Amino acid sequence: MKIVVSEKTRETIDKEFSRFMADPNNLARLKMKLTYNQRVFIENLQQVYNEESGSMEAEDKLLLFQEAILTFNARPELVPNAPIDMLRKSINFKNTPDDFEELIVMIKVWKNSLRRSKRPVNKLGVFFGAWPKPVLYAAFVAILTTAFMALLNVATHFYIYSNVDFAQLTIAVITGFLSIASGKGIYFRLLTEKLM
Repeated sequence: MKIVVSEKTRETIDKEFSRFMADPNNLARLKMKLTYNQRVFIENLQQVYNEESGSMEAEDKLLLFQEAILTFNARPELVPNAPIDMLRKSINFKNTPDDFEELIVMIKVWKNSLRRSKRPVNKLGVFFGAWPKPVLYAAFVAILTTAFMALLNVATHFYIYSNVDFAQLTIAVITGFLSIASGKGIYFRLLTEKLM
């Protein structure tokens, strides 16, 4: 992994990191804000960074480490909050990266998943995923059937009367959205069961 970045950016990050690490209480305060899994992740990141292994250039490794710590200090929620082994099982790594590169990939995947989790359909999917399985499956089938029937009514009404039935169209759009969200809820539920 080769990092393309200007010397000015490297110097800026280096200064910020040096200022942060100058006070040992800063890292201690950051760790106090974190859960157990997040603290373990940061400790693993520090440990593998200090190991003299891997194919990555030393200056690139330093830059990624500094950036990660500074980012975690600004936004602690970006520290992966799941056991490292579970993250390893759920991510397909290209080639065979060393431990440090794996942790950097985990940070990126976690960051992307947090961004996606804020989408309304995914928030609703998580809500549905918490339902008991029989209720979730029954709700998914009922919502999907309602969406299909509303679309069929819209198509029939348009074919016969040459205009749109907006009430049925509204029902079709809402139930279509809910069926996608409940489908994601089923997916999240199955994914969680597989990883646990």
